[in-house]
Amino acid sequence: MNYLNLLVLILGLSACSYGEVEAPSLNFDYAKEPIKFVEYVDGNWDKVCFLGPYSNNEAASELLGFEWPLESLTSVWINDGVTLLVFVENGSVLSYYEVSRAPYDFNVFSNSCVSRALSSFIKSGSKVLKTQV
Repeated sequence: MNYLNLLVLILGLSACSYGEVEAPSLNFDYAKEPIKFVEYVDGNWDKVCFLGPYSNNEAASELLGFEWPLESLTSVWINDGVTLLVFVENGSVLSYYEVSRAPYDFNVFSNSCVSRALSSFIKSGSKVLKTQV
């Protein structure tokens, strides 16, 4: 009977914890520059917004201009190894991806958005730079 009580306790405790949710990932061909987001992300998105590690629902709402449940859809709010790229079309999220901070660290654009026309990037030394190519 003690084993049954222990099993019930373990199941009860694990049900109280939250699971880590991971957004889809986006893998770029880093050998080819510039990295043009239009070549990797389908749809008629207007802009891409960047949310860095430990961003939460409030940060997403503030940046996007509308409420969006970042914490229930991604791991960026508890994961310092990724930057979240949110592709927006007409004031709503079209798609979103977690991108590893290595070898390109898009976190330098955290809490900002870039228009589709300016969404090409190159790396200069250790910095990621936006380009108009």
